[in-house]
Amino acid sequence: MKKLLVIFLTAVSLLSCKGSQSKGANSGAAPGLGGLIVPGERVYTPSELQIGRRICSALKAKREFFEKLPDMQEKFRFRGELRNCDNPNPYNNSEFIATISNAGSSDIEYVATNRSNYFKDVMTDQSNAMKILCGNLAVSDSVSNTSLSGSSYLIINVLISGGFDRFEISKKSKDANGNFSLVSIEGVNVFTQANQVAAKFFGVEQERTRYSSCAGSSNSSYIKQTWVSAVTAF
Repeated sequence: MKKLLVIFLTAVSLLSCKGSQSKGANSGAAPGLGGLIVPGERVYTPSELQIGRRICSALKAKREFFEKLPDMQEKFRFRGELRNCDNPNPYNNSEFIATISNAGSSDIEYVATNRSNYFKDVMTDQSNAMKILCGNLAVSDSVSNTSLSGSSYLIINVLISGGFDRFEISKKSKDANGNFSLVSIEGVNVFTQANQVAAKFFGVEQERTRYSSCAGSSNSSYIKQTWVSAVTAF
């Protein structure tokens, strides 16, 4: 009986410790937009460091691959979806073709001639918040999930969702009173595995969604873009 009691108490202690660690990792988390959560400020866990570095490596590989492509020749097919602040129902859920442009000194872009609402910028390891994160991950094992970019406060969550490596960027900006308030959350699933896509497409955005807050309302608008296939042979 005494032996059984010791085993029971040990199991309870381990479960309690595990629960405390889980709670600590999510401490300070708050509801965000589109059902996404804004994590509290903290350093990444070892498993998150692995995910973040895998994402950054894939985004870098994509950038280097896209930079060598002939300008305005290679094409992807995407599916797009929109929801405005004044309309609770999504619309424009249709497919479109975007050509990859790497001309001039501008960032790599997707160019769709028959569509106005889509993600034109190509996410890479040099894109805004990811440039900060990937730079930090390259030199340290103690990396904060928050950073300042101009007047914006950024919180980046890295995770695995639906089998895909994913990052979520919560953006807060100063309001009239000087306080930071949430303005958008952008979630991006990235191809990083050979069982998902050909290796040359590692780093491509499998799905990208940006939720934006609606003024004077608890609702949010969003734009969503899902990769369907490569149109050209690359």
